[in-house]
Amino acid sequence: MMKCEVVQDLLALYADDCCSEESKRVVEEHLRSCPECRKVLEEMKAPVIRATETAPLPALKRVDQWKASVIQSVTMFLSFIALVAGVSLEAYTPSGATNGAWALSVIIPVTALLLSQVNWYFVRLYKSRSVFSSCSMLLTLLLSLCGYVWAWLHYGLNAVLSAGSSPLLVHFGIGVGLTLVFCALSKLLSGGYAKQLGKE
Repeated sequence: MMKCEVVQDLLALYADDCCSEESKRVVEEHLRSCPECRKVLEEMKAPVIRATETAPLPALKRVDQWKASVIQSVTMFLSFIALVAGVSLEAYTPSGATNGAWALSVIIPVTALLLSQVNWYFVRLYKSRSVFSSCSMLLTLLLSLCGYVWAWLHYGLNAVLSAGSSPLLVHFGIGVGLTLVFCALSKLLSGGYAKQLGKE
C-alpha cells in the first residue's frame, strides 16, 4: 500500500490528468481505500469547478477613447472659434465707452472654459468622475474670476460703476451669465469625457 504523502504528491498531476497510466492506476487504487486522500482531491477540484460554473465574469469597464477625443476636440474647437470672434470684435472698439465690452462679455468666459480643459489631461488622477467634473467646473469659475479681476483693474471699472448705467455694465452682466452657463457646461462635458474613458 502506497503512503498518503506519496499519493498526495501525485494528486495535482492526477487531477489535471497529466500523470502516466501506471501512476493513475496506483492513485485510483489508493483513493478507493483512503477517505483522507479523496478529501484532498475533492478540495483540489472544488475551486476549479466553482470558478468555471458559478463565478460570474467581472464586468468590463466601457472605454471609448474615440468618443472622449471627439468631446474634447469639439469643445476646444468651438471655444477657440468663440475666442477668435470675441477678440476680432474687441479689435473694432479700441477706445471709447464700449472699449472692453467684448472682453467682459465673451473673451473672459470663453478663455476660462478653454483653459479649464487643461484639467482634462489629468482625468486619471481623480478618484471619481463626479470629483473630476466638479473640479473642472470650479476651475472654469476660478479662471473667470481671475479674468474679471484683471478686467476690473485694466478697464477701470470702479469709474464705470460710479458713473451709473453704461454699456460696459450690460456686457459685464452678459459675461457673468455666460460664465455661469460655461461652468455648467464644463461640468457636463468633462463628466461625459470621463465617462467615455471608463471613470466611475
